Amino acid sequence: MERSCTKCGQTFTIHPDEQEFVKKMVFTFGEKTIALPLPKECPDCRLKNRTCYRNEQYLYKVRSAFSGKDIVSIMSEKPVWGEPYKIYDQDEWRSNAWDPLSYGREFDAQRPFFEQFAQLQKSVPRMALITLGNENSGFTTGTGYCKNCYLINSSENCEDCYYGKLLQKCSDSMDCSYLYNSQLCYECFSVYDSYNCQWLSFSANCRDCFFASNLTACSNCCLCTNLNHREYCFMNKPMKKEEYDKRLKEFRGYFERTEQMKEIRRRMMQTMLRKYANIVNCQDCTGDYLENSKHCLDCYDVNESQDSRYVTVGVNVKDNYDCSNMYLKSELCYMTLGTIEVYGSAYCLFVFHSQRLLFCDHCFNCSDCFGCVGLTRKKFCILNKQYSKEEYEELVPKIITNMEKLGEWGQYFPTKYSPFGYNESLASEYFPLSEKEAKAQGFHWREKDARDYKPQTTALADRIDQTTDSVTKEILACKQCTKNYRVIPQELSYYQKQVLPVPHRCPECRHADRLKLRNPRKLWRCKCANCGKDINTTYAPERPEKILCEECYLKEVY
Repeated sequence: MERSCTKCGQTFTIHPDEQEFVKKMVFTFGEKTIALPLPKECPDCRLKNRTCYRNEQYLYKVRSAFSGKDIVSIMSEKPVWGEPYKIYDQDEWRSNAWDPLSYGREFDAQRPFFEQFAQLQKSVPRMALITLGNENSGFTTGTGYCKNCYLINSSENCEDCYYGKLLQKCSDSMDCSYLYNSQLCYECFSVYDSYNCQWLSFSANCRDCFFASNLTACSNCCLCTNLNHREYCFMNKPMKKEEYDKRLKEFRGYFERTEQMKEIRRRMMQTMLRKYANIVNCQDCTGDYLENSKHCLDCYDVNESQDSRYVTVGVNVKDNYDCSNMYLKSELCYMTLGTIEVYGSAYCLFVFHSQRLLFCDHCFNCSDCFGCVGLTRKKFCILNKQYSKEEYEELVPKIITNMEKLGEWGQYFPTKYSPFGYNESLASEYFPLSEKEAKAQGFHWREKDARDYKPQTTALADRIDQTTDSVTKEILACKQCTKNYRVIPQELSYYQKQVLPVPHRCPECRHADRLKLRNPRKLWRCKCANCGKDINTTYAPERPEKILCEECYLKEVY
């Protein structure tokens, strides 16, 4: 079935499996059953709409609306629209000192539902950060069971890690993204089970490797690509240990020489052989970064999952369509972002351990709720007002009928009600836009704060052995975007031990550079450059790389 996107106008396909899935998404209210409609927007627009409601990276100093104390929050005190939100720290939010039902209100059939819901979101207190079981890791969000970590997000079970995203069971690592079970890594991207590596990407089981990509079980390799079980190689050529060590000493700890090595790596990666996608041990799957899954189509960063489509970041999920950041046995979910163990829910945002929720935000251990915000252990609530089971089952269908008349039913929360500017949301990571482009598409934009752009107070030394501890007291200005940043003492100690130069750019620009290593979340149909077999790949046809199917890639590399 072909449709024209109501937002961007592009033609998109609704596949047979989507139609079958929607038939399963039936909600029962007494004797009435209500099915969800098929989407009216294309997959890209649906992903933008969801992820503009998620900020993973930007933290702000705010004042608690409960206690007045200074706290760190993913939300700024200066809203991008309307009145400020009420922000509590986690302990305050989880306490019994306030009652989310006290903000309840009756549904007004004369006004759009989304307008009423957005006003409820402004009224109900919101958690400043979402973390669990951390120790000395106050400047993190989306983290669990981390210790001594700073400015990382979406990570668990890490220790002494700084400036990163999606780190799992890692320690003593900095400026890394998508790093798993690894230690002493720096500027690594999509790396597994590795030790003491720097500027390594798309690799596993490596140690002491530098400026390399697509390595498996390698050690002491520098400026190498597509190697397997090799050691002491420089630019893919074997080298004696003494000569290899001499080559490393030529650049380690020097800023300018390191920049030259990065440029050499960039050129090498443009010409290296590429596998069509990062898919391992999967059956009938398309997308990228998929592991141990089956029947997952157009999915990205998904593992241990099945029977899903258009999922970005999913762990152990089943029957999820158009969802993002879904974890641990979330099943039968649709157009939802941010779950843990959720069943049979749609159009939700950050709901955990819950069932049968519709249009809910930050609800925990709830069931059978509609349009609620900030509830815990509640049932049969609408716009945070408590109802009996019979009253709930009678009113919800009436609200849905009203939403159908206004064109709201089947839509995710409107972008105009997002609490974040597009440029501070996850959407900007998936689909980079200029301020003009974002505003033209109906998104907000977070304006720069002049206080973050002061002149740099010192000149950085080219060599780490010439850098003194005084640099931790200075204000630095990013050489790319001019935004201020600092070097914290733990960070400087790391650079000194790992023989790394102090970076001349801010953490945000460094993060953006790592993201350039991965392809967009979009599939193209093309043919293997060797055998001509049809493949679905995230490499656009105009890209210069030679793209191979799995069989041809393995023949070339192993």
